[in-house]
Amino acid sequence: MSSQKVKPYRIVIEWTNSEDFLFSCDYKGFRERPETPDPQAPERHRFPHVTKAMGNVLKKLRREHITFPLFLLSLAFEHRSLLNEIDELLRAIHAHLGNQNGSGSYRCFISGNGRKTASNR
Repeated sequence: MSSQKVKPYRIVIEWTNSEDFLFSCDYKGFRERPETPDPQAPERHRFPHVTKAMGNVLKKLRREHITFPLFLLSLAFEHRSLLNEIDELLRAIHAHLGNQNGSGSYRCFISGNGRKTASNR
């Protein structure tokens, strides 16, 4: 089923104790099939710029102090890398959705460190 027939309807971001986070996207297909749990581990990505930006979002949500002007300055200097990482995540989601026949979930672990390994749910 093409990705146009599968529509994402929920995105969830769950932070770990560090500033790494688990990103998941639930989607529904037009032809429903029973959803069976998939025991595979989530896909892993190393996105240091996204992790840093989302860490600042977490601090804001927790009402912790961040130096917002320095954060904006950092984003301005690192915007190309940040956009490249977001684009890579979107390509991974679209590649996964393009192979789906019904409802399911795409999960990936986003880290600022470590190596990249692949598998999806």
